[in-house]
Amino acid sequence: MEPTRTISRHNFWAYLWHAGFFALAVNFMDTDTVIPAVLIRAGGGPLAVGVLTAIMLGLSRLFQLLFAGIFEPFPYKKRFMVAGIYLRIFSLAVVAWVLYRSPQLPPGALLATIFLAMTLFSVSGSLANVPYIDILGKSIARDDRKRFFSVRQIVNSVGVLLSAVAVRHVLRSFSFPVNYAVSFTFASALLLLASAGFLAVREVPSPAKTHRDSILSFLKRVVPEMKRYPNLLSYLFILNTTGVAITFVPFMIMFAKEHGSIDAAFVGNLILLKVAGMILPGLVLYFYHRKYSYKNILKLSVVLAALLPPLSLWWVDHPHVYQFLFTLSGVFLALYKIAVNGILIEISNERNRTFFAGISGAGNILSSLLPIFSGMFILWFGYTAVFLLLSLLFLAGYYFAARLNCSSAQNV
Repeated sequence: MEPTRTISRHNFWAYLWHAGFFALAVNFMDTDTVIPAVLIRAGGGPLAVGVLTAIMLGLSRLFQLLFAGIFEPFPYKKRFMVAGIYLRIFSLAVVAWVLYRSPQLPPGALLATIFLAMTLFSVSGSLANVPYIDILGKSIARDDRKRFFSVRQIVNSVGVLLSAVAVRHVLRSFSFPVNYAVSFTFASALLLLASAGFLAVREVPSPAKTHRDSILSFLKRVVPEMKRYPNLLSYLFILNTTGVAITFVPFMIMFAKEHGSIDAAFVGNLILLKVAGMILPGLVLYFYHRKYSYKNILKLSVVLAALLPPLSLWWVDHPHVYQFLFTLSGVFLALYKIAVNGILIEISNERNRTFFAGISGAGNILSSLLPIFSGMFILWFGYTAVFLLLSLLFLAGYYFAARLNCSSAQNV
């Protein structure tokens, strides 16, 4: 059922409202910096950080498949999306509160509470993400979706940049634990503002199912459904080839630092260059949204991803050139995110989109594991060998991108 023009435009702005405030919240609860730092300051060691990272990156994706099985029969899924974001707000507020109260807490209580709260935060993200994708696909008209993904990319990039400046000021203005308590307070408050967008969404119902599969029956469908829908299988291969490139930027920084090519003055420029690269595609695609296809955008992103490792090897001794690779990485990230989000909706329909959302989350395994293995392989074999192998892995996504048929979803 296609939404009316009025409903589609209303949901367009509702989803953008959420995207804007979520982008502002991201760095206040950043999984790569803020959360590991506060966990270590709370008494956790490398094992605690590793386990929580595995939960936030891996276990949460498995829950996405579980929630897809639960939600699939329901024609209306907005309540689950709203429940997910409010659980995230609650978990961040708990972390802020326990940090404020930490001087009065017994030993171990701070660490245990942060660990449990962030586990809830990750799982509730999966709870919200499955209905988010389903509602976006059925409640924003196809003609509006390309503009939406382009504008959302611009909003996300600007929001992340502003929040990066803000969180840096907050963490420097107070001492531990107040600085991190303030950071999580801001994150919770900004997510609360973002939730207004979810509340405003006018959901178009999915076709009602006459029966509900058990969770076990739902899981047994995974392999047969991938065989039935070749698009889904190709999409999963893309996530686990080119999609892995989203974790490559930290290795670019580490490689340059070991060569002495990037000093402290350059590091401050890298975020700006990367964000500039992320904003540019959103602007271009917004004005030409009627002329591009997600498939062609994905192919271009594959080529850019494959170029990053060899260009890093080539230009590492030329820092003034090397820093612009971060602009290229930003362009890749923007194009890739726009493409994969749009393709997931294009290759699915109202009957199977919840299932596709679940399996795409659970099936995106390699991007969680590769940073660990890449670090090990670099120690054993060196940067050159690993970077060239990564380039070939990223490029393999082109084959699967070419196999996608984004016009077939409405007929299955």
